[in-house]
Amino acid sequence: MAIRLNGIFKDNMVFQWGAELRIFGNSDKPCAVRCELFKEEYDEPVSIAESVTEEDGSFLICVNPIDEPDGPFEIRVSAEGEEPVIIQNAYAGEVWLAAGESNMEYPLARTEYSKYLIPKIGKTEVRYYKVPQAGFLDDELAKAEEESKWVDVDSETAGEMSGVAFYFAQSIESRIDAKIGIIQCTFSDSTIDCWQSVESLLTTQEGQAYIKDFDERTSEYTPEEFNSLQAKFDKREKDYKEHLDTLLKVNPNLTYMETDALIGPAPWPPPVGPNAVRHPGSFFESMILRVAPYTLRGVIFYQGESDTDGHQTEYGRAFESLISEWREVFFDDELPFLFCQLPMYISKDRKYMGYDDMSWPLLREQQQIVAIDVRNAYMAVTADCGEFDNAHPSDKKTPGDRLALLAQKFVYGFENIEAVAPFIIDARRGEGVEITFGGDYMLLNLTTGFGPEDSGFEVAGEDGEFFPAEATVDFDGKTVLLSCPMVEYPSKVRYAFFSYGPTPLHAQNGLTATPFQVRIDKDLGGI
Repeated sequence: MAIRLNGIFKDNMVFQWGAELRIFGNSDKPCAVRCELFKEEYDEPVSIAESVTEEDGSFLICVNPIDEPDGPFEIRVSAEGEEPVIIQNAYAGEVWLAAGESNMEYPLARTEYSKYLIPKIGKTEVRYYKVPQAGFLDDELAKAEEESKWVDVDSETAGEMSGVAFYFAQSIESRIDAKIGIIQCTFSDSTIDCWQSVESLLTTQEGQAYIKDFDERTSEYTPEEFNSLQAKFDKREKDYKEHLDTLLKVNPNLTYMETDALIGPAPWPPPVGPNAVRHPGSFFESMILRVAPYTLRGVIFYQGESDTDGHQTEYGRAFESLISEWREVFFDDELPFLFCQLPMYISKDRKYMGYDDMSWPLLREQQQIVAIDVRNAYMAVTADCGEFDNAHPSDKKTPGDRLALLAQKFVYGFENIEAVAPFIIDARRGEGVEITFGGDYMLLNLTTGFGPEDSGFEVAGEDGEFFPAEATVDFDGKTVLLSCPMVEYPSKVRYAFFSYGPTPLHAQNGLTATPFQVRIDKDLGGI
């Protein structure tokens, strides 16, 4: 008989202080399992907990909380008559799950200014664990999980971790006297249906639409045709990665845009079939459930780019069901969920054709609705972080820092933290339009000229045709005044509601204003 712990339980792990430590894994046969937690300088365990295996051999042991950040600890997990599994140099600290697709995966080494930053990092109190990437539970995943490990973040190792997660952890570390543990759980180009169970998707019409869309696309090929197409795609992807690895050996700090200029974009899209890696429930089953119910302080999430291709208006409900399910599997109904709103983006072809299908602003709107409707969910506005014709902006410090501000304010409760970006409170019509904003700031600023073409504001009448509006900030610093002679009776107003365009409205603290579109239901002087 052998006790096998899930892959995250390794030397140097960080577990959440102030909450129960959950140890889980499986055994070859039914047995009682014991966990002992030792402070390294003491002979007696500081905590002991026991459990028994379920019928399938799985077990979960809940160890009493450590009351403050502390360590190092030694953790011993054993069954009667067996040698214990020993985990050394474990710390009780702050644990965050960093999840999403390619912009969360984007490694620090390839972010802007990384070649100057990384040599100066030195030793940190941050550790990270990468959940092995897989779409199926198979032998390859088991091998990868066996080889996975917790990594101390320093100048030698930081480049491999998520850039967003690094800047987030660095900011938290500056305010919290504790080890910071980042669990990186990412897979590039993944739609939101990949990150929750099929059962969860089936609870909403929007989730069902994702499944229906996948089923329709899988029916395009016979199994033989899919396997042939997949083999060809795998060959192109393998060649691309080998070429990329060669480039990164010469210059490990290449941004994604610089790489595209040298060797073109990565092969995409892959064929869709019943054995496709990206399928409904894939990364939830093979990645999230591999680390749940590890106790977390919260989640940081950056995902949604892949959902702009046909599911932008269904995203919000699917996102809400994801948050609900993750809170369920991590045993925390109030689990803080901090996420990035999509930045600006449009492809070169669409820009030059003058065509904007509005899929990106519509998905940003869905994200804003989730931030409003879901308790303990907070959105970092990153509309000013986009790059033309590049869905992978190299600036990962801005989103990481803004997520950290939200954590400091709403999770850790620090006072005088300005974390909430300017957002619309109401709009009133008169000769023009007056818009009042809320948020954490003293004054609003327009950082470009004040002409209609670069204000980011647009106004429409009842016919729904929008025209650019001239914008100025009123003397109170919280009201924007719009003038649009092309619209006699303003009925709608929007700001930064395009895939790619100007975002000049900021607070004096640098937080960019939240994009929006609203109807105008009030007249000046009305209630």
